[in-house]
Amino acid sequence: MSTMREIAIKANVSIGTVDRVFHNRGRVAEETEKRILKIAKELNYRPNPLARSLSRTRGYHFGVIMPEISQDNHYWELAISGIRSAEAELDPHRVKIEFYTYDGYSDISFINMAQKSLHDNLDGLLIVPTIFKNIDCEFIKQIPPTLPYVFFNSTVPNSNCLSYIGQDSFQSGYLSGKLMHMLVHDKSGTIAIITILPEDYHINERAKGFQYYFSHITTIKIKSYGLDRREDKGPFQKIINTIFSDLPDLQGVFVTTALTYRVAEYLKENGLAKPFKIIGYDLTDKNIEYLREGLIDILISQKPEIQGYEGIYTLFRHVVLKKTVQKEIMMPLDIIMRENINYYQNKYFFH
Repeated sequence: MSTMREIAIKANVSIGTVDRVFHNRGRVAEETEKRILKIAKELNYRPNPLARSLSRTRGYHFGVIMPEISQDNHYWELAISGIRSAEAELDPHRVKIEFYTYDGYSDISFINMAQKSLHDNLDGLLIVPTIFKNIDCEFIKQIPPTLPYVFFNSTVPNSNCLSYIGQDSFQSGYLSGKLMHMLVHDKSGTIAIITILPEDYHINERAKGFQYYFSHITTIKIKSYGLDRREDKGPFQKIINTIFSDLPDLQGVFVTTALTYRVAEYLKENGLAKPFKIIGYDLTDKNIEYLREGLIDILISQKPEIQGYEGIYTLFRHVVLKKTVQKEIMMPLDIIMRENINYYQNKYFFH
């Protein structure tokens, strides 16, 4: 049997628009309405009486535990846009989202927000794990068995989460290693990895994947540099100074987070030529700016909008529709360069 989601995809509209047509909730352009009804007939769509009755009898309240929106070079703004899109589409089912944002550099901040979420009578949780592994594990033990939770962006191994939505971090790092090797060609030298400490699971896996790629390449050496997980400009510049001092044969820099722009920013502000390649993560505004200028060579996109969007829909399918959901929803490893950034949209159309 077809679903409203399938109709929305084929009609190139949101699920909310399809719902308004079927239930006369709000105005829809006549041409759009005709197209939706025609597709519904072609797909032999029949309304789901269970979902309809559920949406009429009560609301559903999902909590999102994630870092503050401005942190990690505003990376989390992208995830929130996807979460809000899902919430808008699910409004006919009275789905509401409550955000519990924590300081990503403070274990106390996470504990306070996590505890608050457990006292708010939620129907499900969408969670970004912290960099503090022991804190994550302790919180998971406190989640009642009746409260489903989904991880996105990163995961906690061996947990009982309903689903994980994100990239294969090891493979992402391995891919970055292969791309870096292609950029430096056959030159011998050293490549620096800048990691953020303490490393969380997916950051650690990225670094491992990158190092594994080069483990059998004798002409290239890898050296790691850890930076305290703060976004202050001074410490980051100090690390770059240390890299320049340590590595006269520097061929590339791999940044394992959205703070890739800090390396390009250093070069630009100091009027330095770019004698090495830079690969990092995420289509934040500052990263895109330096990618366009050619100071960053490659960015790996994690599709945070899709992660947030699919996280809410995974909870909705499980809690409201009582359907089986995927244990993992893996994001593609999108390779973004200056040559294709104009054709790559940050603001996805959500079906």
